[in-house]
Order: sequence, then structure tokens, then C-alpha cells
Amino acid sequence: MIQLNKVFVFFISLFLFTHVHAQVANVPVVQTVIQKGFPVQPDELLKTTHALFSEYKSQKNVSSLIFYSYGMLRLANHFKALNDYVNASEYAKLGFFYLDEAVDTHENDMRVRYLRARVDAYLPADLGRCVVTLYDTDILLKEKKQFDHDVLAQIQYMRYRALLSCKENKKADVLLAQMKKASPSQIKLLSLGVESTPEWDVNEITQVVMPLVKGE
Repeated sequence: MIQLNKVFVFFISLFLFTHVHAQVANVPVVQTVIQKGFPVQPDELLKTTHALFSEYKSQKNVSSLIFYSYGMLRLANHFKALNDYVNASEYAKLGFFYLDEAVDTHENDMRVRYLRARVDAYLPADLGRCVVTLYDTDILLKEKKQFDHDVLAQIQYMRYRALLSCKENKKADVLLAQMKKASPSQIKLLSLGVESTPEWDVNEITQVVMPLVKGE
């Protein structure tokens, strides 16, 4: 569900090294996950997610809670691949619960809402999270002045994917026609297959992820 691609890790590492090493020292688990990604082995992944939750409890930095949620969803994927649907369901419930908790406790922070939409927009339709994505993207687009055109292109595309998942095909077609006339960033996203998830880009990192990690 959540992967930190090489470009994302490179820019994060560069940004941390050159700009914010001192500021993020109080969130070391988040820093480690952003720089290196989540552990592959399930036992280590579980330890990391527990550490992220402990970090959130002690420091109240919402980025720790969001990445904890991401870790839970990765564990859900692991157990689903093993056909262990009981554990997969439990980890997924925890992941979504705390992802929603992050938004509920920071409902006016559009960056937190963006990160929830970023997860939900690309989930299988049968999970029903497309409804949440439509709600989030509606709010994000009303607050579009907070983002540049590249991030807005991501929001529009997330909304388009959610409309498809929710089987609101007529609305999806209208939005698709609008996006085809938009910026190069929008056109690039439209070139992806419907089963693909866009890689994180530098605009998302600088406008959304890093300010949260820094506690801004």
C-alpha cells in the first residue's frame, strides 16, 4: 500500500542532510524510516511501527502517527500475501483507524489530509476508502491556495481515481476531460495505468512531508 521509492528517499536524505538535521533530531524513528524506508522483514517492521507509535505518544508529532499507520498497512499487506486474513484485517483496521485519527485531530491541517488521501486513493475499490478520498480531495481543492500546481495535479488525479473506484463514472469522465487540458504534470499522471500508484515527487516532499516532520 505504501512504498518509499528511490527518488523520494534520495530527496528526503538530501534535504535532511543539508537543511534540517537539527530540527528532526527529536523524531529519529520518522527520520530513519524516511531515509531508509520501512524494514522488509515483518518482525523488524513490527518493531519499527511500535517505535513510531511510542514516538508519537511522547512527542505528539503527527508525522510519527501517519508513518505508524503506513507501517500497519504494510503489515496488513504482508499477512494478506500469506492468506492470513485475520491478521491482515486486524492490521488494516489499526492502520486506517490511526490514519483517520491523525486527520480527526488535525482536521485543519491540509498536509495531514493530503497524506490520508494519498493512501486511500490507490487502494482496491472493495475497501470502500474511495468515499473518504472524495471527501478529502473536495476539502483540499477548496484550500488549493496552499499548494502549487504540481501538488494540485496530484489531488485532481487522486479524486479521479476515487471517482472510478466509487463507480461515479460520469463525474470521472467530466474530471478527466478537464485534466486533459491542464498542466504537463497532470498529463504525466494521466499516462499512468489505472492500477498504478504515482511515485512520490519532490513537490510532495517539500510542501507536505518535510514541514510535518519538522513540526511546522
